[in-house]
Amino acid sequence: MRRVLVISLMLLCAVSCSEPNPLEYQPAEHPERVSVAYLKSLYRSMPVRVDRALQIEGYVAANDFNGNLHHELSVADSTGGIIVRLDAENLYTRFLQGARVAVRCNGLWLGSSGGTIELGVAPSGEYEVDPIPNNVIGLYITTDSTCQIKIPARSITIAECAPEMVSTLVRIESVQFVEEELSKGWCDWVLDSLSGEWTRVATTRHLIDMKGDTLDVRTSPYADIVITPLPSGSGSVEGLLGYFNRRYQLRVLNGYHVQMTDPRF
Repeated sequence: MRRVLVISLMLLCAVSCSEPNPLEYQPAEHPERVSVAYLKSLYRSMPVRVDRALQIEGYVAANDFNGNLHHELSVADSTGGIIVRLDAENLYTRFLQGARVAVRCNGLWLGSSGGTIELGVAPSGEYEVDPIPNNVIGLYITTDSTCQIKIPARSITIAECAPEMVSTLVRIESVQFVEEELSKGWCDWVLDSLSGEWTRVATTRHLIDMKGDTLDVRTSPYADIVITPLPSGSGSVEGLLGYFNRRYQLRVLNGYHVQMTDPRF
């Protein structure tokens, strides 16, 4: 009987450890509303748990609709944006771009990915935060799809990229892709050693302006835009501004946000 009891307890522990318990993630009932900028200021160069009943409110600036974001949203208010990591697919069906959203942060963790502040749950591996499990997303994030606005992108030059713009939409004016990359497309192809098939991989391309300033453009192999060639002209490019290893980078969310039909300079 004792042996059966021990085995039962071991099985119960195994199940409880492998399956997140929603009660562990229950947010506070009356959180204090704070700005995105304030929330991000709580990060101090290492993962930190949000132990206060804080809530940010804003709009969905970017989701995974076009494939260049994966398991993440950008939530922005007037002070800036933050990446929220979520362990779920097809987030765009639940969190429409421009929809009003509130994120209860008590019990969540702040971390950094290459310099971009992210919000998630306690880290379990190499990343500073893990995605919020799908079965508890609703405890933390509420959205009002009836209150949906068009999120304007801030028009800037490459030199004007700034920390407060990270994880928000920007439009980079008067740029073109560097000439040596025009024949390569948005993503590189590599030979998979296991399958023996050629496959696209996440790739960084580079924009340049008339002053010689450059900006990284990061594209996922799952982004819709990869089936189109890099534009050979000059103009503007809109996307989500990021920061990785001391360099700003842009992730294009829609092909129609690439307006580069002017002659090269």
